[in-house]
Amino acid sequence: MFDKIAETPIGDIQGRDPVRVKTKSPLLSVVLALREGGRGAAIVEDGAGKLLGIFTERHLITKLDHSSQSWHDISVDDVMDSNPKTIEASHYIREALSIMSGDRIRQLPILDPDDHALGIVSIRDILSHIAEHYPDEFLNLPPDPEHEASDLHGG
Repeated sequence: MFDKIAETPIGDIQGRDPVRVKTKSPLLSVVLALREGGRGAAIVEDGAGKLLGIFTERHLITKLDHSSQSWHDISVDDVMDSNPKTIEASHYIREALSIMSGDRIRQLPILDPDDHALGIVSIRDILSHIAEHYPDEFLNLPPDPEHEASDLHGG
């Protein structure tokens, strides 16, 4: 079963529609699109759909001065990751998890062979896929006595 999960192509995962923004978009519009779409990252692409970068919640938190609203008009190009880690749709879940774990990222753009962004896969998308396709194996696991709460508050 674990081999079957690991060898599932990342393109088989039913993810949510990604937030797509164009280069030079003001950050306020990008942040509002993320909130509206309920996503943690936006694909930054050119007019032909080619990936130019990714903007994530982490960029919002770590790269901006929030002491004024001047960041609202900054171009997404100025703070996005212009060389994000990516994966092709034909690659496997195990490869996506390895990249995400090794690089400590939660959002991974999915590309076609021509570098056009097909979407973004998140840790949430992968876990949802596994739980949906293997519910008996994952939702009914017996508890591990090593992980039982040792006091009233679970600590």
